[in-house]
Amino acid sequence: MKKILLYSLTLGLLLASGGCSEEYFELKRPPQTPWSTVEEFERAPIGLYASLFSGDSWNMAWVDVTIVKTSMGDDVDWVNNAEWGYWRKTKEFNKYTDKGFLLIYRAIAGANNALEFVEANNGNPFPTESEENIQDNVNRIVGELYFIRAYSYYLLETTFGHAYVPGGANNTEDIPMPTKYPKSVAEAKNPKIGTTQEVYDLIVADFQKAKDLLPEEYEDDMHPSYQVRASKFAASAMLMRAYFQRGEYDKAKLEADFIIDQNGGRYNLTEDPIAAFSKSAIERAKEVVFYLPYYDETGQAPMHLTVLNHSAGPWGQCGWVETRMSNSTIKRLGWMTDPITDTTLKVAAKRDKRFTQLFAVRYPVSKAKEGQATDERNEVKDITTIWPYKYYRGGKEFNTNVPLIRLAEIYLTRSISRFKAGDKSGAAEDLNVVRKRAWNTTVGGPYVEVTGADITENMIHDERLIEMFGENDRIDYLRALKMDIPKGERGAGTDPYTSEDFVWAIPTRELLYNESIGQ
Repeated sequence: MKKILLYSLTLGLLLASGGCSEEYFELKRPPQTPWSTVEEFERAPIGLYASLFSGDSWNMAWVDVTIVKTSMGDDVDWVNNAEWGYWRKTKEFNKYTDKGFLLIYRAIAGANNALEFVEANNGNPFPTESEENIQDNVNRIVGELYFIRAYSYYLLETTFGHAYVPGGANNTEDIPMPTKYPKSVAEAKNPKIGTTQEVYDLIVADFQKAKDLLPEEYEDDMHPSYQVRASKFAASAMLMRAYFQRGEYDKAKLEADFIIDQNGGRYNLTEDPIAAFSKSAIERAKEVVFYLPYYDETGQAPMHLTVLNHSAGPWGQCGWVETRMSNSTIKRLGWMTDPITDTTLKVAAKRDKRFTQLFAVRYPVSKAKEGQATDERNEVKDITTIWPYKYYRGGKEFNTNVPLIRLAEIYLTRSISRFKAGDKSGAAEDLNVVRKRAWNTTVGGPYVEVTGADITENMIHDERLIEMFGENDRIDYLRALKMDIPKGERGAGTDPYTSEDFVWAIPTRELLYNESIGQ
């Protein structure tokens, strides 16, 4: 049989069907659908969640993308160990973007296949089922398929695609955009290449369908695993992100309104910041809207997140940890005067629960006091460094759940959206919710609320940077706001948000086998 190389989109499409040759497509009697009951159809989204969020512990689609995108922000500096090669080199070969590209398209192929099954049956593939079962399970499953396809395209477009320009043409051809399962090798090799506009339109449409179809929460007559899967509020949050990326802040605010004001008490910020990152059971923290349930020890935990985390589970401090907060960011936040010349942490850091709970400090080898952590690597051994310390914080270490959507982000998105609309009082109100949750009154005294008269855009930017540090947010946030991107530790000045430097290269092997690209 004629094999197709593993890293091409073609194989990603073929893998979802179990075939890898031209003969497969020429069968007179192709395999029948594997879904003859609702219970069997449940396997479709379960498999797609696994394809996108699970896999080999060093090879997970969302982790691969998270690592490279985190490297692009001005808030981080990297140790730049040449062995790895995943920092901000968007136009060079990168094994992490290549792997992620394939795995994400595999999830898309599976979603397309299942959605075609639904479409072929006029939207109801199981007409003999009760109305209750169709509503609670069939429609829910379809909603999850749309959610996963849209989430997959969102990861791809914000990594390999161009920034959306409000009022612009947005007609640059970005990424392959198959919405149907290929019926031949020729189709597989010639998918439609979606423009920036077309891909975002599909993302928005799919998330809207998901929001319409998904329930607000798990009910007893649903599949047990649905307790940890996407809900209506998760779909709304992703729709918020998509609108935010397009610069449609009014629409992003409406989705944030829905989540904050209509969640029926499911989500709030009453727990300490660390709660979201310390669950090693099916329970979720009160602010978590969507999380990855790595508490299940039968699955693969995301060990590769050691790159973005001070602690590497049972290994303690780990030389693989690469992303630290940039010196310029530390000084701008008022956490230290100068990490290069002193080791003194200011009250702005000490009074912030996020700093004390979700960051780690390493001190210069030559200046560390007894009990203070140090780093022996030459590049950082002589300075005070601050690192993200969010993952593996539960009792099961690697098998700690990872939150992907948190309520704090949603408040901060609404805050900046309100600010841009001229509602400074509303912007301050949302900012205060997040800041007050993180405020340690023992250190900082009573919290003094920010008012509409004194709030600034930079206050919101910095609050977001602290809240979301290490969670693959910074570069998306700045591009969404259509701001020039500071170079951070990479030099003086800024880059326009539309710069090609923020568009990761399509993998070379995809270019070899995809005949549509570049035509």
